[in-house]
Amino acid sequence: MAKKLTNEHSIDLPMAVWLLQDGYRSGADVAPEGELISVTSLMKPVRQQILQRKVDQSAEAMDLSALIASRMGHALHDSIERSWIQGDYGACMRRMGYPQDVIDSIRVNPDTATVKKGEIPIYIEQRGFKEFEGVILTGQLDFSINGSYRDTKSTSTFSYTSGNKDEDYIIQGSLYRWIMPNLITKDVMRIEFIFTDWASYRAKSSKDYPQCRISHKDFPLMSLKDTEAWAKNRIDEIKANAKLPQSEMVRCSDKELWRDKDTYKYYAKPETAKAGGRCTKRFDNVKEAFAHKDAKMKGVVVTDPGQVKACLYCPAFSICEQRKEYFSDNGESIQ
Repeated sequence: MAKKLTNEHSIDLPMAVWLLQDGYRSGADVAPEGELISVTSLMKPVRQQILQRKVDQSAEAMDLSALIASRMGHALHDSIERSWIQGDYGACMRRMGYPQDVIDSIRVNPDTATVKKGEIPIYIEQRGFKEFEGVILTGQLDFSINGSYRDTKSTSTFSYTSGNKDEDYIIQGSLYRWIMPNLITKDVMRIEFIFTDWASYRAKSSKDYPQCRISHKDFPLMSLKDTEAWAKNRIDEIKANAKLPQSEMVRCSDKELWRDKDTYKYYAKPETAKAGGRCTKRFDNVKEAFAHKDAKMKGVVVTDPGQVKACLYCPAFSICEQRKEYFSDNGESIQ
């Protein structure tokens, strides 16, 4: 049963209907018989995967605003797909200076068995399935050109500059290649970034900042052997933990919790620290904090633990015991 729907921000009817359109195609209608697990689900924290199945969805509430980010992502993917399926890609390529023989060699979503030498196959929004370890793994690739996988991400510039999602990109792309080796044959993938918070003034002031609202990065994929080992380990971990009570179940890691890094507060007066007052100086590095204390020959350094954020977006929020260490039942931080 679906979650109860709220509209706390009074989103207007035209936008509300757009947000509620479910464009996701799981592939369940054409999947082989068996338990279906998507690549994106498999990559989620093990604890979350197990606990979310135990949540009574009819007792949960979801606000319309929670759908904005995913709906914008779906809209971008749909628009890119239509530009190749319904649009005139040949005219666009000619404007960019591509020769006609290259344009003529392109085939969009062909049967792999019919692709001839010299042709350039492009596959868009193709779903694959792989039976493995008693389940059916499935994934849907965004775009593959001549065996090279592309994935489009609508995200913040922080994901690009920090590299905090790089490992996830590589695992996802590797799993897609392992599931669809006939469509993805190259061992390097490319992430196409469309930034939601790009600022031109920052591009001018820093070469490390993306220089355009649309940029890309290439990533080496894991070997097929390593990818299969990763999938087996994850499935085995899910099966083993599913039998355990929460108290013994694997905990979400700091990375899975989106925990900020610890910071270190220097107080010139220890009594100010005990009273919870304002620190004299804050450091990201513990050695620098203590070096500053030693130089001053007084004071105290207090560790300020990094804040957890992922729990607020977790579908198992209402029943997870680990979450209660960071947030109250109404979502207030107790960290």
